[in-house]
Amino acid sequence: MATSRCTRLGALVAAVCMLPAWSLLAQEQNPATASSAIYVRTDSDQTTVVTPRVHLGVPVAEESRLDLVYTVDVWSSASIDIRTAASKRVVEQRDEIDVSGEHRMGDTAVGASYRYSTEYDYDSHGGTLGVSQDLANKSANVAFTAKGYFDRVGRAGDPDFDRGTSLLSARVALTQVLDPDTYVQGVYELTRQEGYLSSPYRFVRIAGAAEEPPRTCVLPVSSCLPENNPEGRLRHAAAVSARHALSWSISAGVGYRFYLDDWGMLSHTANVDGALSIDDGWLFSLGYRFYRQGKADHYEPFYVMGELPAFYTSDKELSTLTSHRVDVELSRTWSLDDAGSELRSVLLGSPGFYQYDDFPLLDSITALELTLSMEMRL
Repeated sequence: MATSRCTRLGALVAAVCMLPAWSLLAQEQNPATASSAIYVRTDSDQTTVVTPRVHLGVPVAEESRLDLVYTVDVWSSASIDIRTAASKRVVEQRDEIDVSGEHRMGDTAVGASYRYSTEYDYDSHGGTLGVSQDLANKSANVAFTAKGYFDRVGRAGDPDFDRGTSLLSARVALTQVLDPDTYVQGVYELTRQEGYLSSPYRFVRIAGAAEEPPRTCVLPVSSCLPENNPEGRLRHAAAVSARHALSWSISAGVGYRFYLDDWGMLSHTANVDGALSIDDGWLFSLGYRFYRQGKADHYEPFYVMGELPAFYTSDKELSTLTSHRVDVELSRTWSLDDAGSELRSVLLGSPGFYQYDDFPLLDSITALELTLSMEMRL
């Protein structure tokens, strides 16, 4: 499933790292901006992701701007999911372009975006519409966002395999400043997915009544079947967060997110972080995130022949999962002139640990994520 486009990665990464980088800061000034970043993830399940990203933004009027983002994901893996299907290591590339615009009218901002992404066996396109309103002399803000994406799913080596899927989502967020040092935010999001929600490359293992299931699936055999998820999924997520400045140089934040859906999955996410501002433009932050989810109703590590339910999956991401993640970030900001222009560099490192309680082929994964970005405000 590798494509020749992957050969462009080296040149693109080099170009991204050499570009002057810029960030979208201080909307009221509406500057021309650009940014560049590179993200790398590697884990003990033999999966590596490299993602360079480039962003350009220009003002088209005093209160309006247009932004363009181009992202490349190069993914290579020989993970347990692939080995279970008796496949060789795969390499894939996804290219994505995102165009967005925003216009401010006093205390109101409206925005829209369109995103298109493509890879060897998957195409996706869709967009978002959003509006936000400042309230109470800008001490509060309410924002509403709606998005819709429409995808086509293919399968390598099978030109007749063509499935569709859609996602519609609505999100509302309320942010309130409590005092000069504290703010809180609440978010609720409702998402509906329809269509083909399985993977054409993921299989379930079938065991005889008195037999162990096979460790690998070499099709066509009766001991393995492609997974079959429901063709609809309704998802709810609610989150609350708060941040408080303890002094001029120290702040702390906490957050909690609750999730449930009609596949029977329920999860809890809790996070805490602290930031320390150091003289000469240095900023250090340290954060921790805990995540716990239960398994989907139709998930099983394997199935018994003759007892197959209407829906079945052995996707480890739909099993019982606990994860721990630490974020360590160091940034430096340089002042470029008396007009407020700044250059900022950020290095973020995020080690993580993922524990699977009900996936016998893999107990846990350790991962490391690194992000390097450069930003400039003119």
